[in-house]
Amino acid sequence: MATITENKKDGKTISYRFVVCLGRDAQKKQIRRIMTWKPPAGLSPSKARKAAEREADTWEQEVRETYQQEQVAIQKGQAFSLPPEKRKDDFVSFVNDTWFALYICNGDRKKTTAAYYEDIAKYITAYFKGAILQEIDPIQIQHYFQYLRTERENRTGKPLSAKYLHHHYGALKNIFGYAERNDMIVKNPMNRVEAPKMVKKPVDAFTPEQATKFFQKLADYPLDFRCMLHLLITTGMRRGECIGLQWRDIDETNGVLHIERGVAYTSKTGIVVSTPKTSTSIRTIPLMPSTLQLLRQLKMQIQAENPNTLLKEAFIFPSDKDLFSPRDPNAVTRRVKRFMKNNGLPDLSPHDLRHSCATLLLAQGADIKSVQQILGHADASTTLNFYVKADLQQMRSATEKYAAAFNL
Repeated sequence: MATITENKKDGKTISYRFVVCLGRDAQKKQIRRIMTWKPPAGLSPSKARKAAEREADTWEQEVRETYQQEQVAIQKGQAFSLPPEKRKDDFVSFVNDTWFALYICNGDRKKTTAAYYEDIAKYITAYFKGAILQEIDPIQIQHYFQYLRTERENRTGKPLSAKYLHHHYGALKNIFGYAERNDMIVKNPMNRVEAPKMVKKPVDAFTPEQATKFFQKLADYPLDFRCMLHLLITTGMRRGECIGLQWRDIDETNGVLHIERGVAYTSKTGIVVSTPKTSTSIRTIPLMPSTLQLLRQLKMQIQAENPNTLLKEAFIFPSDKDLFSPRDPNAVTRRVKRFMKNNGLPDLSPHDLRHSCATLLLAQGADIKSVQQILGHADASTTLNFYVKADLQQMRSATEKYAAAFNL
């Protein structure tokens, strides 16, 4: 007989969880089937319980018949699966045991990507606990986004950002898309749910005057910090790419550096060294002579401090532990922000220095294609839409050139 458990919220029963044991597998583990059932509205607790017992009996009978058919098919060497219209899969079990286990953690994705999806999935499964995968409709999903907008807050007590909502939308598209591809649902409810609107914020970047002050103030800081910030603002590399640099990546003869790895951090994985963000992120970037000179000085300093160490595979910006472990990316961000605050500069992050690099390059006449390749973007539209900030001076210069061309 099926086990019936009440799922309660705020002291009220919102659904019932049915569990039936069909036997044991070769490893002596129980073979179980699980279903969540919501009683019709308006029933008293006693009537809802009786209705749940009737529903559980009917469901158990169907499950046992289906299991017998499945076993017969297996004995005959035939494939067996229920058509999607007859399936009733517990949504939480599907997300955790099927989608996440088989699709996200399939070995093709980085640990940081898996940690990202795991974090979002916790919020999604907590909200949809007790729901049946095949019964979730577009309206329920829209209610979920309304819940995120009106009842959830970030760590600082502010409403969730549009970008964060968009991450949840993408995860749900991924979840239901996987279910659809594997014939577990008849219709994909996400096809009728509009994506949350993204509000494009102004890009934070230095003006030429602020950049001049930045370089002046930086001259008073330790050599390794100067090298790091020089690289961030003159090459436009990402924070993780900069921290992931090893001495073998610097080609002093040709004055270039090769970006082949990145460093990321999550609370679950800790510090992880892996490939860069995308395939186009693996690239070669020219170094300015002043930046190359700083790197040479830093290399000489480190070699003098570690005379018996081959630096080829050592990190340029190592951790305090040893030369072959990278720094914590978050510690770098905190240090950069302290530098900005202490020197009366805008509150820019390492990624804002990437924005600044693109803006300053274009202000000096660089073409879009070159800036795109320096930043490692697959599409020039990304460079234009998100990383390039045209200020009033640039716009005035453009109109003046237009006027001069036609004597206007």
